[in-house]
This record gives sequence, C-alpha cells and structure tokens, in this order.
Amino acid sequence: MKKWILASLILVCASTSLAQKIKVRRVKGNQAVIEYSGGILQPGQAYELAHDEFSEPSSSSGSRQYVVGLDFSLLSTKSDASGAESVTEVTLGGKFGWNFVSYEIGPLVKWTSSTTGSATSSTFRVGGFADYNMIHNMAGEAFIYGLGGSASMGQQDVGGNKKDLMTFFAGPFAKWFPTGGSVGFRTDLGYIYQRQSGGSSGDVAVSGLSWEAGILAYF
Repeated sequence: MKKWILASLILVCASTSLAQKIKVRRVKGNQAVIEYSGGILQPGQAYELAHDEFSEPSSSSGSRQYVVGLDFSLLSTKSDASGAESVTEVTLGGKFGWNFVSYEIGPLVKWTSSTTGSATSSTFRVGGFADYNMIHNMAGEAFIYGLGGSASMGQQDVGGNKKDLMTFFAGPFAKWFPTGGSVGFRTDLGYIYQRQSGGSSGDVAVSGLSWEAGILAYF
C-alpha cells in the first residue's frame, strides 16, 4: 500500500547540502501535514531521506503530556433573589491535568474570597475541567485557542450561615507560549452559573460573566 506519509514528506528535503528542519503540524493515519525549511521542492517528486536526516525535537521545546496551572479570576454577579445585593469575588485556583493534544482533562481546586455588601466570606471548592484545543497542543506550538469548561462543588460560610455551592463555567480560552516551550500564559472569558442551596436565602441561582488569567507549565 502506498505510503501517503512519504508523499507528504516531499515537503521535507530538496538539498542535503542545506540545513533543513521540519515541523509536524498534523497527523492522520499515514498522512502528515508539515512545515518545511530548506531548498526548492518539485511537486510529485519523491525524496529519499537518510535515517538520521532529522533529529527529534529539541529538549528546549519540552514535553506537553501533563499540565499544572495557577489562575486568577475577578467576578461580579447578582442573585435572582428578591432584594439581593451584588457580589464581588476574587478567586485563586490550581489544577493538574493530562494533555491528549486535541483535548485536556483533570481535577481542580478553587479558593474564593467573596464580598456581599459589607459581609465577607471564603469558599473552598473541588471539581474538574475539560478543554478542547482547536489548535493541537504539541511541543513547539506557540499559540493555542479553544473552548473550555469546568464544574466544581463546595461550601460557603458567612458568619455561620452555610451554603452549598455547585458552579459551572464555560467559554473560549487562549494559551500563549512566548518561546514555544512548555511554560505559558492562559486567559478565559466565559459564562458562569452557580447554584446556591441552604442558608437563610434558600435555593438561589447566580450567573454572570467571568474572566480568568493564569500561568501554565507542561511536562
């Protein structure tokens, strides 16, 4: 059977006298889409590659099999309960996950300091996240965007008035790796929905826009 990947590799080398590099962008079965830096290629021409013609990606690019992240978010919402006050929240979060190139999943933790009127509270939540990368997250890729979501649960205590929380978030994200390596920055902008149960107000729903920013490290 004809090896389509060999046909794709006509984009790889035209002259062994020049320093040449390839970057594999996408692989499907035995076909590959690559970027090529070298001499002039002829469409339809087959090129023979030496066994050691190209080396493995440099270690400076790093692996992206696992991810750890720290993030920060600022949120302003208002409950649908009658006479409710606006809420301002500052959240710090951490997560660990597995990168499967086109998607990523893993657990997360969140700590939130909340101000409602003159009252303050803190909340600890645990949950999970999932990302869909519209650009494959591979070593050497400098900019990635996609859609992400998370779900978490926890409890809020305001002066002995406890509420159980269930929180959902979804929206687009962008990841930027300035050097193409394994450490970068991330920002999210999306919709957040929180269900609060218990407490003096009973069951209420809270929703609004949320922005998050943080740092990522892959290994």
